[in-house]
Amino acid sequence: MAKDTMQAVSKAEQDAKQAVLRAKEEGEQLVAEAARQGKEAIAGAVKEAKKKADVLRGVARADAEKLRAQSVQALEETQQRLQASAGEARSQVVGEIRKIVLGQP
Repeated sequence: MAKDTMQAVSKAEQDAKQAVLRAKEEGEQLVAEAARQGKEAIAGAVKEAKKKADVLRGVARADAEKLRAQSVQALEETQQRLQASAGEARSQVVGEIRKIVLGQP
């Protein structure tokens, strides 16, 4: 009976060692799988961030072009107003010079 008990204890120890080894292997597999999934998630997030950045860059370029066009138009309108104003002032100056030179009131 002692022999049977010793064999049962020895078998239980071997079974326990095997269970620990299997658990360790499974744990390592889980860690490796988690690392792989983490890398995939990071790669996906980076890819998505690049897409969003490209979209935002396109929107910013369109906004910048729109603002540039508005600025050019405003500048042209200001130049036209200044030229018109200068033309009116020129006429008044010429009239005043004639009055002074010709002595007209």
